[in-house]
Formats: sequence, structure tokens, C-alpha cells
Amino acid sequence: MPSQPSGRIRVQTSIPPLPANRFYAGIKKKRGPKRKPLSELLRAPKQRVENPYRSYTVSFKLRVLSYWAAAKIPCGPTKVREPTRIEVAKRFRIPATNLTRWKREEGKGKFAEMRGDQRRTAGGGRSRQWPEMERELFQKFRERRALGRPVRRSWFRKVSKELFQKHYPGEGDTSNAFFFSTAWFQSYLSWHQISLRQITNKASQLPADFATAIISWLQFNRRNSQIRGEDNHIQEGELTFPYDSRYRLQNICNMDQTPVPFEYLEGKTYNQIGEKTVWLQSSRSGWDKRQGTIQLTVFADGIPRVKPLLFFRGQGTGPTIQAERRHYDDRVVVKFNPTAYANSSNMLEWLDEQLVPALESQPTLLAIDLFSGHKTEEVLDTFRAHDITPSVIPGGCTGLVQPLDVSINRPFKDILKVS
Repeated sequence: MPSQPSGRIRVQTSIPPLPANRFYAGIKKKRGPKRKPLSELLRAPKQRVENPYRSYTVSFKLRVLSYWAAAKIPCGPTKVREPTRIEVAKRFRIPATNLTRWKREEGKGKFAEMRGDQRRTAGGGRSRQWPEMERELFQKFRERRALGRPVRRSWFRKVSKELFQKHYPGEGDTSNAFFFSTAWFQSYLSWHQISLRQITNKASQLPADFATAIISWLQFNRRNSQIRGEDNHIQEGELTFPYDSRYRLQNICNMDQTPVPFEYLEGKTYNQIGEKTVWLQSSRSGWDKRQGTIQLTVFADGIPRVKPLLFFRGQGTGPTIQAERRHYDDRVVVKFNPTAYANSSNMLEWLDEQLVPALESQPTLLAIDLFSGHKTEEVLDTFRAHDITPSVIPGGCTGLVQPLDVSINRPFKDILKVS
């Protein structure tokens, strides 16, 4: 009998390999994730900030200080070091400035006479002189801001005096009388975390009321994006959005008008400290009060196919205008009308001269705002004739969902200010 070979023994399998087309036979694929409803896709509103201040018990403070003094952190194979103040603050999630103050207070023996669950010394800090009035004033402030109403210093002065008479009727002529002083007002604002802010958005409705209107608008876009039986314009491999949509990316667009002043002389500028007058040079008197309107159009694929349209007030026939026309840039179309605002006639001209030639006779989804010039019979007939679906953004929602308002108009105006 021949000797057996040493080492590994090769085993010849008798099971034939599966063919390539039957490799996944019998294996059930898992379903993908469920599509979320539109209500969950909307960005959740920011939570209201109540009061960022936190108080800590004496036992917690002593535990943090004990860790800072006794803990060791390895910094090598055989070496250890003490934790830094920043590392201790990150570990316990507290401000680093609290550690220095707690260590100083411990050295003075402040914590020796306090209970472990006590948060501050008895009688520590300055108590509020009119707590009932200030509490109701803050509540009225919260209710007014929840309705979107402006709150200014004069409102605080008026309401605080009314509440003082309500809660302290017999102290108006005594030494404990309330005076709306600057010191009290600044202390009140700091105590309740209130500051004077720049208004960033103006709307006729509350932001919470926009959810239903936005969901209806998104459902309209989804419903009109479904492929129809007569649609045969989508080529294989061509990008659409969504991927089963009847609209190509180059046929999804957004158009909007925004006012543009002749000169940007308002607002703020950096200047040296100490100068009483901060002045700006104007090209001509009154030009900062005059303005035109620019109409921009963007496409979903990011390629500009339509020129910006600029409206000026006037007839556009005088000798000065004719002389200026020689200096107009060829990449911008300039129109004139009596109001310097776009109207239905300008809308029809823009459709015939610019938008329709750029669409290549394909179905188009056009997002526009709720402007009366976009809804006339002539404009709607032109939309139907060229298979353009107008997606009218609900009133008050353009600052939330319109691409031009959200991402482009502000940077565009910033570039104009710099230039």
C-alpha cells in the first residue's frame, strides 16, 4: 500500500458548483427601510430655550473638586498626571469658570457650614425687590413673543408700571416705589436671559401654521411628478428628481423677483472708535431711496439657462436711456415699466423670449411665489400650451422652502454690496 502523504489532505468535493444565474436562488432579500411620511421630513422647529443657568448641590461641588485634586490620568506606559481644569469641566459637563470659583470658595470654608443637598448659602445673593410684578411681566413677554408681536423698551416701561400698581397698590408714594431705571431694566433682562435681537423673518402667520400649507405644496409636487402614459421623453441613464419623476433636472426651475436699490448706504460699517460722525459717500443724492427689481431663475442641475432680468422705472425711450443702453452687459436683459416691478406683460415676454426656448419642449415644473401677475389667464394659457406646471409656493412660506429666498438672494445682494 502506498504511504499517505504528510501534511494537509485535499478533499475533493462531490457537490457541483451552482450556476451563476442561480447563485441567489432560495435566498429572500430583506426589504429596505420604509419611506417616511412628509410630515416627518419637515425640519422640526427649534426648542425654546428656557433658562441656561444651572445650580449645583454642595455634595456635587465637593465631588468635582475631589476628582480634580486626587484623580490621575495615564500619559504613558508608567507615567500619570493630574487632570487639567478643562478636562474636569468636560468630564462633568460644567463651565470651566465654575471650577475656579468653587475651589476659591472651598478654601474660604464656605462649604463647611452647608448641607450636602444645599445649593447656595442662606441669604446669599440679592433677592428680587418686586418678584410678583417681574414674574407676571416675564409671562406677558413670553405670550407676546409667542404671537410674533414686537417687544421694545417702551412696552416694558408701560406694562411694568401697570403691574406694579396691580401687585403693590399702596407703595406708589413710599420709598419702596418702583422706578423704571436703566439699572433695573438691564438687571431684569440679564436675569431672564432677554436681549435685543435683529428681526430675521417677517410673516403674516406663525411658523407653526406653515406646516400644513408646506405639506400640501409638497404633495402637489409629488402628485404632478408621477410618470404618465404619454411621457416618453426620459432617456435611459438621464437624471430626474425624484428618480421616477417625469421631470428632468434641467426642467425643474425656480423664478423669483427681489428689489435691488441703486446704492447700499444703510446698515452698519466698521469705523475707528472716537469719531462722532460715520459717513458714506453717495454717487448721487437720493439714489439710496430708489430701486429696481431683478428677476433670477435657477435650475435643479445648477446650469444657468436664463439670463437675469432687470426692471427699471420709466418708459426706456429718452436720450439718456438710449445712451446708457450701450453700457448694458449682454448677460443681463433690461426692461422698463412704470412701477419698476414685474407684471403679467413682463411675465409673458419672459416666457416667450427666455424660458420656453430653454426648456426644449419638455415637461417642466416651475416654482413661483404667490404673485398676482403669475396667475392671469394669459399666463396660465401659456403654461398649458408649453406643458409647464406652475408650482405656486404658499403665501408666507417662500422664506422657508423657495430655493432663491433660502440660498441665493442673500449672497447675491452681499456681492452687490461689496462691489
